[in-house]
Amino acid sequence: MTKKVPILKNETGKTIIQTVSKSSSTPTNSFIIISSSGTVIVTDPTSMPTQEELDLNPDAVVITHSHSDHIDPKFIETLKCKKSIGTVERFDVKDIHIYSIPSSHRGNIINYNNPNNVIYVLEVDGLKIAHMGDIGQDHMTIKQIESLGKIDIALMQFSNPFSGMFNSDKGYTLIEEIKPQLIIPTHSNPRSTRKIAKILGKLEIVENFLSVNTESLKDKNRRVVWMKNTLKY
Repeated sequence: MTKKVPILKNETGKTIIQTVSKSSSTPTNSFIIISSSGTVIVTDPTSMPTQEELDLNPDAVVITHSHSDHIDPKFIETLKCKKSIGTVERFDVKDIHIYSIPSSHRGNIINYNNPNNVIYVLEVDGLKIAHMGDIGQDHMTIKQIESLGKIDIALMQFSNPFSGMFNSDKGYTLIEEIKPQLIIPTHSNPRSTRKIAKILGKLEIVENFLSVNTESLKDKNRRVVWMKNTLKY
């Protein structure tokens, strides 16, 4: 079997977004985001490769909520970096600024003291990347939209029945309210991905890896990028 693993050294001059999980059921929930200067952030790590399979030593890990398809406890235990697990906070990691806001995993009632889903925003290389986790609201609140600000790239679920997303258009409603230019599906399937593209914009399919910068988004055209996870450790 040919080994195919994420690239950990950024030589593109852009921000890199990559798949990383070994999961067969939720292969696109977890991402490695690397700034142009090499700062490494892991989002929602689940079913992660071992250290022997991938020498991954991130500068920070952010986890939207503690469900097993979004967190790998063994991986987390091995790390000595900054870890933010479902916490509403602001912090800097080298050249990346990160902040988070509370949301609801299912329904519209948000527990602001102990949210069951947290949206993380990474400000990196002039871009604002939001990992929406498993948000299951029917609509964004005005407070959430104001707190998020202008989002360039959204990592967003569209077919998770636990959040009431299956056979529902509310995921598309949320995206329309946030208005990112680039949408990367997390919980998704071929049917929902095709529907995302039909409703929201042009569909592109890439394997594992995407490099992007402000110039890439200069045309203002909305795109949906389905990142197929074909990694082999």
